Amino acid sequence: MKKRILFVEDDIATIDVYKIALESAGFDVDPMLLGGEAIRRIEEIDKGEAEKPDLVLLDLLLPDMNGIEVLEEIRKRENTKNMPVLILTNYSSKELETRGLLLKAEKYLLKTDYPPSKLVEFIKKEFK
Repeated sequence: MKKRILFVEDDIATIDVYKIALESAGFDVDPMLLGGEAIRRIEEIDKGEAEKPDLVLLDLLLPDMNGIEVLEEIRKRENTKNMPVLILTNYSSKELETRGLLLKAEKYLLKTDYPPSKLVEFIKKEFK
């Protein structure tokens, strides 16, 4: 069965290049453009109304909120609190990285360091 990835990212071009690479590697990718959309999905998963993804890729700079707020929402709900989350952002910030890791994000990855092919390799290795 394909592993499902919830991809929270507001840039359509970024979604496209990562989605193509991830789907080519056999993943099922569910993109969301807004943090509010992702939080609604988290609520649905928590209530058992939506399928839980195997991994969440989370951008921090979203048009409607900070990705850290989405991560806080994931961690406070019983059925989503243990979902693996990778922060994938262009925003290099020690403070946000620390907050993300304190909220048990698996990793804080910069898009410049993890282009699609390298991210696919990382996910395959870390989330078998």
